[in-house]
Amino acid sequence: MRYDFNVLEKRAEEFVNSGRVGDALKIYFFMAVGDSSLDGGYLGMKIAGCYETPGDLHAAKYWYRRAVEENTARGNCLEALQRLEGVNIHELVPPDDYTVP
Repeated sequence: MRYDFNVLEKRAEEFVNSGRVGDALKIYFFMAVGDSSLDGGYLGMKIAGCYETPGDLHAAKYWYRRAVEENTARGNCLEALQRLEGVNIHELVPPDDYTVP
């Protein structure tokens, strides 16, 4: 199925701007189906932003990393990963329990 990327992108942005990030995510995930490169990391970046807005930092970190994996030139995603560097699972599992020397 073909679709107009610009129409979907505009609607997703409208949802983000009105605080409906869940609806924006639905559109971005729809656009990402079958696109293993996530449009050169662009969709990964947009998805990450949707997760970061309400504070789901673990998911945001994951999607920023995916965006960078698809396009290492995504400097804003690299900056976001640096900002989220402290997001970890240490409070759930002590690092000494899962790290290997």
